Amino acid sequence: MSVFRLLVIACLCYGAPALAGSVCPPVTRVGLSDLGYTAYREHGRIGGISVDIANEMARRTGCKFEFSWFPRQRLFVELAAGNIDMTMASLRLPERDAHARYLPYAYLQYDLVLAASPARSYASLAEFVEQGKGKLNVTRGLAYDAAIETQLARLAAAGRLEVVNDFETVFAKLEMGRADGTLATPPIYSKYLKSGKLQSSVVVVQLPEATPRFTGIYLAKSTISPAVRDRYAAALKAMVTDQTIRTIYAHYFDEATLKRMIRQGQGPLLTALSAPD
Repeated sequence: MSVFRLLVIACLCYGAPALAGSVCPPVTRVGLSDLGYTAYREHGRIGGISVDIANEMARRTGCKFEFSWFPRQRLFVELAAGNIDMTMASLRLPERDAHARYLPYAYLQYDLVLAASPARSYASLAEFVEQGKGKLNVTRGLAYDAAIETQLARLAAAGRLEVVNDFETVFAKLEMGRADGTLATPPIYSKYLKSGKLQSSVVVVQLPEATPRFTGIYLAKSTISPAVRDRYAAALKAMVTDQTIRTIYAHYFDEATLKRMIRQGQGPLLTALSAPD
């Protein structure tokens, strides 16, 4: 299997439970893909929010994680097949629930990102579809709100939608003027806009069609035992409770962006993390 691999050594670090070795699997195989600050490859290493969260889970549980890089579309195929044990930064979907346990740790919300200021402003994706002429590029393997999917179908029917493999391609095409916009979350577009040519010209539209949704971890039921799934859920719940997740996100975003991303609060996350397997 040709994937980019990095092995994260997280062996019984300080603070890890003394009996961790009797509960942990030999290694937990974690799948990642290109999502801006959420997960990225740079200078021969994998970094980002997902890696930071997984590393802290490793420290708290004493378990070992191995990271593998996949195109987003392939990631959940590998999870369903049992070729990886865990995915990060995942939306919850019924088809994924059938073979994996979901553990949320934060929220995400899609925005419309336009490469340049349009002739008129748009207050929604529906307005962009109805009144605009621009073409959007989106990435394979992502799931959207039903209202967004409806508008994307209209764009596709009008020949104004192109689906590509990753966000690196999306933002390269925006810089070259080969696409007019995309749909992305703040962790994704913040990284690509930080130093790119679009930095001074891009327009971000917060969409009424996009509702805040959980982002989190999927653990394969076929390869990760209930005891280990419970152990990881307890560690993640503690990280939400003690603000560790917020601190990790704060390394990447300004306060205004951070507040928008976490405005739903801890309550729904803690309730979901307390649900039985």
